[in-house]
Amino acid sequence: MINLTNIFDMFDNPNKSDNESDETSLLIDFSDHPLYWINGFTKIINNHVFFNQYIIKTFKNIPLESDVNITELEQVGMTLIYNKAWNYIKNMNLSNPLHIECLKTKNSEELIMSLKSAIVFFEELEEYEKCELLKNIEIKLKDFNLNLA
Repeated sequence: MINLTNIFDMFDNPNKSDNESDETSLLIDFSDHPLYWINGFTKIINNHVFFNQYIIKTFKNIPLESDVNITELEQVGMTLIYNKAWNYIKNMNLSNPLHIECLKTKNSEELIMSLKSAIVFFEELEEYEKCELLKNIEIKLKDFNLNLA
């Protein structure tokens, strides 16, 4: 038989005192974890071709009074993608042991290629502060690979 008291106890009870333990409030926010940042960065970069194709297809089908410049549209798509990816990876701190351990865990050719791609993109925009962090992450990953050999 279902215990309704247990079910309703999962929701906030305004009569509950602050001293009582509330297990439902012990939720973990994974968006504030380096593994989440690395995965988000890699996934966005790797899916950028699909995203660009989607944007171009969408805007081609919208009747506009002026001609749509596909090259500019592709550039806008790339800018959106790489800036979104940057928003994931920008919080990596190469002095933090947890962040280093997460990089070791997620070390892959896919991540290295994503970093290289982002570096090239941000170099073209002359956003060298972003390139610096991305390059340092790439170097750290290559060091891990050398130590494995």
